Order: sequence, then C-alpha cells, then structure tokens
Amino acid sequence: MVTHSITTILPAAKASRLSAWFWLLLAALLLLAGRPALAQSPTERVLVIFKPGAGAMMQRQARPAELRVIHQFRRLPGMAVEVTAAGLESLRGDPNVLAVAEDLPVQAAESPNLAFLKIEAVQQAFGLTGAGVNVAVLDSGIDVTHPALAGSIVAQQCFNKNATCPGEVAQGDSAQDENGHGTHVAGIVHSVAPGAGLVAVRVLNASGNGYTSDVLAGFDWVLANQPQLNVKVINLSLGGGSYPGACDETDANTLLYSAAINAARQAGISVFAASGNSGKAEEMILPACVAGAVAVGNVYHASLGSVSWPTCTDAAAQPYQVACASNSSSALDVLAPGTQINSAWLGGGERVESGTSMASPHAAGVAALLLQADPTLSPTGIESILKETGAPVTDPRQGRQTPAINALAAVSAAVGGVPVSGAVLLQGRSDHSGSQILLSDQPCAAAEFAGAAAITTAAGQFELLLPASVRCLRAVQPGYLAAQVANPAGNLGSVTLLAGDLNGDQQVNILDLARAAGSFDTSDSAADLDVSGMVDILDLVLIAQNFKLTGPTAWPINPLAESVIQ
Repeated sequence: MVTHSITTILPAAKASRLSAWFWLLLAALLLLAGRPALAQSPTERVLVIFKPGAGAMMQRQARPAELRVIHQFRRLPGMAVEVTAAGLESLRGDPNVLAVAEDLPVQAAESPNLAFLKIEAVQQAFGLTGAGVNVAVLDSGIDVTHPALAGSIVAQQCFNKNATCPGEVAQGDSAQDENGHGTHVAGIVHSVAPGAGLVAVRVLNASGNGYTSDVLAGFDWVLANQPQLNVKVINLSLGGGSYPGACDETDANTLLYSAAINAARQAGISVFAASGNSGKAEEMILPACVAGAVAVGNVYHASLGSVSWPTCTDAAAQPYQVACASNSSSALDVLAPGTQINSAWLGGGERVESGTSMASPHAAGVAALLLQADPTLSPTGIESILKETGAPVTDPRQGRQTPAINALAAVSAAVGGVPVSGAVLLQGRSDHSGSQILLSDQPCAAAEFAGAAAITTAAGQFELLLPASVRCLRAVQPGYLAAQVANPAGNLGSVTLLAGDLNGDQQVNILDLARAAGSFDTSDSAADLDVSGMVDILDLVLIAQNFKLTGPTAWPINPLAESVIQ
C-alpha cells in the first residue's frame, strides 16, 4: 500500500522551537474543537429583551465565548447580540430575559415592477433619476396637487372639443385630472424617473374619453411650444380602433397620428404608446400601430397567480410571460410591466391598476433615464437600445419574440458599462494590493473565470466598468479564501479576505497548517501571510484563527443583487 507523508528536514534547534509552537497550536485547535468559540462556531444575530432592571446584570454575566454584543440600546430595554447555539440556549433559559428573537434582516422597499426593470440598480449604480428630461403625459391630466407629483409638473394644458376642460372650456391652462388614469400613468413615470419634469396635457375628460383631434391638439401644442417646454419623451396610454401591423397610411386618423409622431421624432422627442388590452394577437390600437411610435405591451413582472382580464384569464401568471390581454402585432416594439401596478391616484393617494396603459409609462420613464445618461441620444437610438438590451420574451399566441425592457442593461449600453467599485482588504496585512478581480457571465454557483479584470491598489480599492451581462464578481489572493458577489453594480463596499488557504482549495485545514509549519522561520512568500519577510508564529496564528473555514465567502450584502450569493 502506498501512502503519502509530509517530511521536513530542519536544523535541530529550529526544529525544537517549531515543535513547541506546532504542538501548542495543535492543542489549541483540539481545545477549540471541544468547546466552540464564537469566532469559529455557527452564530446568529438575535435581539434580547430584558426584564426591568436586568440589563446591566446580563452584560456582567455574558460569556464572551458564547455572546458578543452588537448594539447596546440606550433607550430600549434590550440589546442586539451575536450568539452561538449554546449562548442562545443560555439566553432562553436566563430568568432575566423576557424574550429572544431573530434579528430580522431588513431591506429598502422597492415596487416589484421597478425591481423587474432594475430601476433601483440604475439609480444607485449610475445616480440617474431622469433629471433634466421633460416627459409629456397626454392623458386625463394629472392631479396637480398630488404631493408626490406636484413638484415635478413644469407645464400643463387641456384640450377637449366638448368644453370639458376645467372651467368648462375647450382649451385651458389647467390639466387637473378628474378621472385618475392620467395621474396613475404620471405616477409610474415619476417612480421610474423621479427627477424628470412632467408636462401634463389633458386630452381625456372625467370619464376617460376623448377624441383623436384632442390628442393631436395636444401634440400640436407641445411641438409649437417645444423651445420653452423642451419635451424629450411623450407617453400615450390611450387609443382606439384595431389595426394589423404598421397602420400609418390606413385612414385619416392614422395619417394624422403618423404625421404628429414623425414631427415629434424630428424634434428629438421619443413617443411611447400602449398596445391595448383586447387580447388580440395580431392587432393593436392607434396610435401604437404607427411605425414611429414605440409600441409597448404588457409582460408580468412577478408570480401573480390567476389573473383575469375582460377577454381572457392567465391561470398562473409568471415573470416574463406576456399578459393574455395585451395586444400584439408585427408593429409591437417592447414589453414592460403593466399588471397590478401601484401608483398615484386622485386626492393624493394611490391605487392599483392594470393594463398596457401602465406598461407604456414604464418604458417612457426608462427613456428619461437614458436621456439623462446620454442627452445626445435620438429617438431612433433610444428605441434601438431598448430593443437590443431587453430580454426576449415569446408570446405563445403566435410565437413572436419581443424584448422586455431591462433598464440596467439599457443604460449600461448607453454609457459603455456598469460602474462597480469596492475595496478588498487582506487579513493580517496593512498593504492590501494585488488581489485579482475576476468576472463571470454565469451565476456564482457555476461561475467560470478568465483573467483578472482589475488588480487592487495598496488600499485594496478597485474600479471597473462592467458589461451588464456580468453575474458574478470574485476577489482572489493567493493564501486567502476568495470572496464573491452576485450581480455586482455600484459601490460594493469593502470585504476582508480571510487568511490561511495556502493550498488554494478554498478551505483552511490541517494541510495549510502543516505547510506553514514546514516553512517556519524561512522567507517562503507563499506562507508568509502577513508579509513580514519571515514565516513566523503570527502566520500560524492566522491559519489557526480561520481553521475549518471555507470559501468563497459572501461579500457584504449587495443592495442591487437579485439574489443571495450563490
């Protein structure tokens, strides 16, 4: 039988010193195995509520090996602690403790439709809010006193040939909404691009009805006043009729809409229009069917269960599934969330609504983000980016593929990549340079990495502009456990790589300790973890401290990540 052994030949005095240190460390490891210490045992964060007057007593009785205080509250009867399993049992049995509960993780709330579009990722990674871009909403008006929207309204006008504008006039300078639809639509634009200006153009009455002529009058007013309004995006969550394919030359209505939309595009204005909610697989409403409009259909952004529409029912709505009521045709351009969308409503409140009317303003808001990122983008350029960077979704009714908007990918394409920065610190060192930053387009659990995309500085810092396709970022340094983060974007903060993985197998074990012991009192750089110039007891202590830990470890939680570290 063949066995493998590790043999080291050292001078007698050196071997004697090493032997003493080695057996001392080994004894410590065996002791730690028998009595888990907080740093090396599985722990959890809990909140402890004291009985009246027991807080100080609890702190004096706490055993450091089982409990570490994270927060000692000054005005609250308790504290947050990190405990081992034994420490948790001790707390639960302590007569001075009123209650113990998991320290529940919290995160910033984001509407699921915005998460689907990756809006928060855009806002945090790029700092984009649509600032400097004005979006005209041609609809039933906007609640001009709504607290969420009033500060964003930069101009308003009303057109209705039946004299139903505020003040019972056919045209007026008040676009006060009396229906709610326009307020809801404007609220969606604002949720996607909160820094964008809103131009409220009321063309629908209190019942949500109007005429093509009113809408065209709204177009005309915007174009005539463009030097003052500086509108860059128009949203049309309205329409009528039913047309197969591009409809520009079908009748007088389509010809006029086509002229208005083309004039808007020539003025540098992108026009987004809802495809309609009749469940037609090969026809859309006007003006979405006009070739120059960006026609927007409705795609589910979450698992919503059974969703019933007037014309059909989706028994089990899933993300990236086209809503059965969403109209489509060869003229459909993109998809965006449009089901169970919570947005602003009359009277300063909110309401949940569904339909392609809700999908279109999502797309219009993303266009505002793109224009802030690159003000030189033309309507054609914006449409191309949205189509090229969206996720292809197949409509089972006719097999047509249409891209679902991905705001992060779109903005990344506009500016050349996703900005990512952070710091990689090395345990036991003051010089944190030399760590490699690796990237993969695969999930972290199955990621394969090529060469280094960046090398950290002496302060451990790095900056990158990543393709939107990157799904995993890993930091590596010889002799250390790696760390990784899924879906990197923005400032990742800092992570500390743990020392001791001399064998590069992503675990700190007895082989690493033996390797360091074999190089004791030499200048072996691979085992000199603290870069002191000599492998000494401090290097052995680092390995012992991280004994039995494995990697890659998780980067501190990335608020932009779609999932936990894999």
